[in-house]
Amino acid sequence: MKTPLISLAMALFCILLSGCNSTSDQYNSERLTQTFRISQGMEIQLEKPVGFKLTQEHYGFVQPETFSRIKINEIEVPFDTYLTQLTAENLLKSQYQLLDSEQVVVNGANCTLLTLRQIIAGTYYEKLWLIAGDKLSSLHIEASYPESSNKQHKAAIKQSLFSTAVQTNDSARLYTGLPFLFTHTDNFKLVQRSLNSVVLSSENFPGANVVVSHGKLAKEVDSVETLSTHFLENSQSLNDVEIIKNSTVKINGIPALSTEAYTNKDDQAAWVYQITSTQKGKFLLIQALSKKDDRHAFAKDLELLINQFKFRAK
Repeated sequence: MKTPLISLAMALFCILLSGCNSTSDQYNSERLTQTFRISQGMEIQLEKPVGFKLTQEHYGFVQPETFSRIKINEIEVPFDTYLTQLTAENLLKSQYQLLDSEQVVVNGANCTLLTLRQIIAGTYYEKLWLIAGDKLSSLHIEASYPESSNKQHKAAIKQSLFSTAVQTNDSARLYTGLPFLFTHTDNFKLVQRSLNSVVLSSENFPGANVVVSHGKLAKEVDSVETLSTHFLENSQSLNDVEIIKNSTVKINGIPALSTEAYTNKDDQAAWVYQITSTQKGKFLLIQALSKKDDRHAFAKDLELLINQFKFRAK
């Protein structure tokens, strides 16, 4: 993402933004910053405009008498991908007319600000969408108010948007945007998130690890067995792969194929256990690797881990 608002650092990172100066002492006395925990790994701080209040309907503020609101959402789609979806044509399909799109700077970070118009029950509403994000998700903050609102009202709402502050904890965002998770990882440690994959290392067997990935298939495959063989034989880190067993299994109730193989990894004899599944043009791949001599003991830990695999509810 280009100069992301959300930090990609593995440690907790906090951006504190200050609001613009106001000439109204009454306004300054009523300014209040509210923190919203919108997901396990992300908190948003936002300044409440004068006259607005918290709402139970969504993360953000409302002012019922003016039919105005500010709403915060985390979209579990990478920022660059999400931004490409927000074309004038796509927005029009959802009854939004795109009036303006601009790059704005929020505390040194480049973000996208869309100005939109929507008609609701015969009234024209103006909407401001402040959008930022990273490779895991996108932050979407929407301000909505009648187009006929006075300039002071609009300015206060816009200032609230530009008061945005973000706290992220990437260690808690390992599953953000992924269709799966592990309810427990006993005997394993989550050590890395890379695009559409997570990596777990064994706490009992040095060098043993598990990589779980998902993605879209470039084209239809003849069979899951063909796909499984493709993943093994085209791995850049494995050499001299010898498949010794294929079995049908289920992963969280979904049919899959398990494959065992011997291979060489860094000039050492190794054992691979792989689970491959396909659904609606997408694949799931779980690939576990250990030293060949550790395979029987490691397989017991691996079985416990796989039993904790769950597909996330949509």
